[in-house]
Amino acid sequence: MPTDSFHIHLYGPRPDTNLSSGGPMPPIPTSFEAAGERLQRSLPMVLLEPDGSFAWAGKHHQVVGMIYDAAMEIQYVELRGHCDAKNLRKLVETLAGTVEIDPFAVMVLPERQWKNFQSFANSLVASAP
Repeated sequence: MPTDSFHIHLYGPRPDTNLSSGGPMPPIPTSFEAAGERLQRSLPMVLLEPDGSFAWAGKHHQVVGMIYDAAMEIQYVELRGHCDAKNLRKLVETLAGTVEIDPFAVMVLPERQWKNFQSFANSLVASAP
């Protein structure tokens, strides 16, 4: 049974907690190459293309994404699909190369609403049985 569907842009950790204050969002502090290696090593059934597009599917999740990088860092990642909070956390931790992802900035589309990752993940279904 599919869980909540979403469409987000994921950015790096915001130094202040006021996401709506404007200004540029920070990049995710890892390279495209390192993130790609982690995805292919750590997530079964992931398909990663050289252009940065990827798909990850399983019995209870289906997520497609696009990694946008420049200056040796991931500028942001577009993610859309459906999965529970546990699988989304696993995906983002793998992409970022860290478990410290709660302060990452998330723009929820199409509303263009800013949240931190923890707040966004808490809005998803907790976990599939």
